Amino acid sequence: EPDMEEEFDEKLDCAYLDFAVNEDTDANEFPFPPEVVNESDEAKKLFELRVIRHCWLYGTAPNADIGWVEKKAKEYNLDAIDFAAMASDKPSSAAETTSELLKTHCPKLRERIGEPDLLNLTAIGQQHGLPLLIYLADCFVRARLAQHVEAKKKGHEISQVLTVSNWVASNPYLQRVADKHGDKVKNKIAMAITAFGHRIAPQFTLDATRPVVDDDLSEIVAYFNAAVVFILEHAAVSYPLQFDFSIAVRGCSQ
Repeated sequence: EPDMEEEFDEKLDCAYLDFAVNEDTDANEFPFPPEVVNESDEAKKLFELRVIRHCWLYGTAPNADIGWVEKKAKEYNLDAIDFAAMASDKPSSAAETTSELLKTHCPKLRERIGEPDLLNLTAIGQQHGLPLLIYLADCFVRARLAQHVEAKKKGHEISQVLTVSNWVASNPYLQRVADKHGDKVKNKIAMAITAFGHRIAPQFTLDATRPVVDDDLSEIVAYFNAAVVFILEHAAVSYPLQFDFSIAVRGCSQ
């Protein structure tokens, strides 16, 4: 296994990249998703390598998270974001401004965002008008849950739950960030996402015993949607806005 990991570290020179090449036509028959088909040969090889490495680590193919993240990257032009501030071990000037804003409007949240990495990533998102930290954290949670569910459906035993560091290493968008800004920045983004899960929004506990809601899911989703619409309609004219929302379900069982 250590030899396999070393082979993956070879990246474009990894010997495993040859397995999908047709010996007769010399064409790469790897099943690339639509958003990757027209990319450069180098980009396709890196994508292929991440898929193979994911299969080796977890015994299952990557879920749709890779394509979903790529879609969001294009939708919000995430590749244009400058992550240079993440290379610092101290809060940037923009992070200091964000810190003061949080102290004014969300003092309890500011107390939880203590690490420079969390502040810097929050500030970078604010500079681009995006909740970037939440986007990335949600992408990881999405991948973690999907990988867990997929493995259970196939009856696979999961010996290693998807970690932030492994997800970051296999994510094409964050690999492009690393290519542009260096591995230190990529690792600090991983640290910020990990801190987010520890200090602000705890991760789901997989396979934990929890109550099962006995109610109409479509009605519950409709209420959530109505709450979001209400916030969007009032936040601009009633800032700062606090909105408390709860749902009492018809029943639940263990």
